[in-house]
Amino acid sequence: QYSDDDFSAADFAPPAPEAPSTDGPLAPPFPLDGLDLLTPPGFVGDIAAWIDSQCRYPRRRLAVASAIVTVGNIGGLRHEDALDGVTANMLAFCVAASATGKEAVQQAMAELHTSAGVHPAVQGGIKSEQEIMRNLIEHQAAFYIVDEIGIFLGKVRNAQKRGGAAYLEGVFGAIMSAYSKAGARLILGGDTKRELRAKFGAMLAKAEDDGAPQDKRDHLARMVKMVDDGLERPFLSLIGYTTPGTFDGIMDGETATQGFVGRSLIISEPDFNPAAREGFKKRPLPSHLAMKLTQLFSGGSFSLFDGHSGRVEYSGTRDVVETMEDATKMMGQVSRWLHSYAEEMEQHTGEASVALIRRSYEMIAKVSFILALPTGVRTAEHVRWAFAYVRAELDAKIKLVFANDNAKERPEDAMAARILNYIDPDKGSTTAVLANRMKLSAAKVEEVLSKMERKGQVKQSGNPRLYNGKRIAKWLCIV
Repeated sequence: QYSDDDFSAADFAPPAPEAPSTDGPLAPPFPLDGLDLLTPPGFVGDIAAWIDSQCRYPRRRLAVASAIVTVGNIGGLRHEDALDGVTANMLAFCVAASATGKEAVQQAMAELHTSAGVHPAVQGGIKSEQEIMRNLIEHQAAFYIVDEIGIFLGKVRNAQKRGGAAYLEGVFGAIMSAYSKAGARLILGGDTKRELRAKFGAMLAKAEDDGAPQDKRDHLARMVKMVDDGLERPFLSLIGYTTPGTFDGIMDGETATQGFVGRSLIISEPDFNPAAREGFKKRPLPSHLAMKLTQLFSGGSFSLFDGHSGRVEYSGTRDVVETMEDATKMMGQVSRWLHSYAEEMEQHTGEASVALIRRSYEMIAKVSFILALPTGVRTAEHVRWAFAYVRAELDAKIKLVFANDNAKERPEDAMAARILNYIDPDKGSTTAVLANRMKLSAAKVEEVLSKMERKGQVKQSGNPRLYNGKRIAKWLCIV
């Protein structure tokens, strides 16, 4: 057993910190020295380390993405951004091989939401447009934590290709409509209005007939009014977990330019066979982390729920997160850099990459805002880390889209892009592993790797490992 004193984020620092890449057609807008993409600054880094401590197999990349979404969920209702007006709700997809620990990350996320008292707003699946709206009426927030979301996305993709995807398209439309209204008001459609007005009208009539307490009747009257006036500041976030086999193939240009996937973080764990931690035991959530999460939501002075409804909401005065002057200048540099980067990449990877790059400013603003929630001030360090993190995620996404879009017209370029995404940045990958993942012959993969080596994109490790009596070299990306 462990106590609070036994947990330290430093104990779960990644064994090999991941420095951001400075390679590419454009130099970063400011220095990125000393950053570790696996360790967000401040409280979010502590949460990421605790999530990783729940995993028998190290899943630090998934833990970081999950920590960002979690802190955004819990602190997002009570805070607002003074610089760009962004909100803290996120869309994210976490991609990792089967049986490597995705479930442990999801369970850790659920525990963190429970510790803050917002667990009634956690949803485990997506069914229909009407259900999404009902969830946002019942609670101001809808925190979706969805397993095997790649299967759901694949159904949507296939239905779109065949036609007749009105039902599924309605779900996507509802998600994006609610997601983008977290700082405004969401007007409901006619059918949804009629359904919900009838539901809450009947509940109000029954409460009045039964002589229910006045505050309960007031709450139901407010729900009826909300149906007509629209939902005020609905907060929808989504994080989905899936495997490469059900996700990578759907990431083409058409999918990328759509708002749902194009505005999402996509984080992959490249290690398909992580070693278990020796003597592994889950660490309990330290009370100081739980208390900080509760404070992020309620500020220590506001009831978590309406007394009778149990509604997860925040209707008090919101705390404004300010941005320091140097951080404000850096966000301006980010905006200009992304514009130049989009112009440069359009020549190499096409229109889809431009859409992805242009949406990246909002994602950098959101991530840096979330990093700033615990202190109430966005600093230069928050902007530096958020830029480096989203830039790495963006480049991986562009490579995946390019590979899928150009598999026929430019097969070797497409294979090279996919190989760069599949090589484990920590351990490297052998030709056989890459061939298995890409479902190609080892000879063909070796041929492309040799060309990439001559171009300075990859290199062979200097310490080949011994396997069945043979020396097997691993390939490494050249940063």
